[in-house]
Amino acid sequence: MKVIPVLLLTVMLASSVFAAEDHSEHNHGQVTAPAVPDAHQGHGTMQESSPLASGLTFALVLMLIAGFILFFRGIQGKDFLEYSLVSKLMKSRLYPAILQVPTLIFFVFIIYFFFFGPLSYSQNPGSVLAWTLWWPLVPLTFILFGRIWCVVCPIPLVGEFFQKFISPTRRPGKFLVKYGIWITDGIFIAITLFDRLYGMVDTPWLSGAVFLFIIAGAIILSIRYERRTFCKHICFLGGVSGNYSMLSGISIETKNPETCATCSVKACFFGSGKAPGCPYFSTMPAKTTMRTCHLCANCIKNCPRDNIAIRARSIASELWSHAKVSFSESFFAKLMVGIVIIQNMGMLAIWANMTDFLMSYGIGEKAAIAVLYFAAIALPLLLMTITSFLSNRLQTEKGTTSSNFAAFGYAFIPIDVAGHLAHNLFHLFAEGKSIIGAFIGLFTGSVTMTGPLADTPIITGAQFALITAGGIGTLYVAYKIARAKEASTKDAIRIVLPHSALLLLVFAVNIFLFITPMAHRGG
Repeated sequence: MKVIPVLLLTVMLASSVFAAEDHSEHNHGQVTAPAVPDAHQGHGTMQESSPLASGLTFALVLMLIAGFILFFRGIQGKDFLEYSLVSKLMKSRLYPAILQVPTLIFFVFIIYFFFFGPLSYSQNPGSVLAWTLWWPLVPLTFILFGRIWCVVCPIPLVGEFFQKFISPTRRPGKFLVKYGIWITDGIFIAITLFDRLYGMVDTPWLSGAVFLFIIAGAIILSIRYERRTFCKHICFLGGVSGNYSMLSGISIETKNPETCATCSVKACFFGSGKAPGCPYFSTMPAKTTMRTCHLCANCIKNCPRDNIAIRARSIASELWSHAKVSFSESFFAKLMVGIVIIQNMGMLAIWANMTDFLMSYGIGEKAAIAVLYFAAIALPLLLMTITSFLSNRLQTEKGTTSSNFAAFGYAFIPIDVAGHLAHNLFHLFAEGKSIIGAFIGLFTGSVTMTGPLADTPIITGAQFALITAGGIGTLYVAYKIARAKEASTKDAIRIVLPHSALLLLVFAVNIFLFITPMAHRGG
């Protein structure tokens, strides 16, 4: 019986997808690349729609997602360290260096080309590899492995290099611990707004300048504080990866909490001769979330009782089963709803039209962009506050609007991830041949190969499938959160209704954006 509502929702969402696609079929053959006022200009790729190709892709991608979810659900509780190959890798002194060194070399090339390569995005190997390849694929690593990107990220490696000579012993104070995520929010907003204003992504040297700014921040905090304080409390990508990693189908946890309780060594925190202590200041079994774990495996190497497991778990289960609700984490999740929409809208003609409308009232271009940017962030947050107020009023045991906001904010992470992936899927497949050209360009100095890896109907079908899966995931997580609050299914559904209405609005906005012709990056 529980399957029926999900199936009905799937049919409803799928129907809206193909209804939208059929409507757009009359337009795709007539639309060229949108006129965008900033650097996000390029050649339109929208072709005449093919409902069959889109429909087949939609069904195939949904089946793959469902299979992925069912696989992890079927093996939940399985300890991957029981496989000797995985165990040897995690306990080896070569891990994670075997992942870090190639990534460091890769990013050295990228930063070099940011400053010394061609000025055009489409011809710059560094820009193409960073924004067309890395940025679309990195969220997938969060879903598959949690924050494993953070252990191979080259930025903190620079800070750790300086720590070898300085050996700081200061730990982050109460201010960073309490307000770090709000600083992360601010940095993320500033960087994405900077991109909208000045075309950071499409201007190689600006991308390089932002990368160097982040590296400088990592070095400064690494000199002042021990371990990876920058990564845990300040890094904007760490904030995104922390939220997204809660979807992960794996978790590092203790095999037997009682064994940890009687341990006096606490090598997981303090380290041993085998490896340093946890870079994120965690200790077992107090670590209950993958949000602050990047699979460095130090705890696995250090544990004198071999009491650490890498267990499979149901996808997204941490979103409703986490021990502690954080308003700041939840706020970041809801903030991402607006930012993802902005990233999509900024490459459409509608963005230019709205900018021109504001400019007609005498507002400067950059001021108009800033107004639209903050409006696109503020409106979803306002609507989410309203739905939280309504949901709280419908609860059997009344709480506060802020507590409801915090609890249900986690539910929007699946639609965040889906929107992020769907947006960047366009760049990955519509500009995919340039990635091959970029790897060749590492040796020749310029990207000469361009073109799509897939036709527009296939890309659109995959985007719709991701948004549909994200919408269903958000609805399911919201129900699970509500079920923990209420004694009956009926009462749980009642308090989910306001959030569900907002979800349908977010879903509709995303569908509209993905049936609208999008520009390529660069030019």
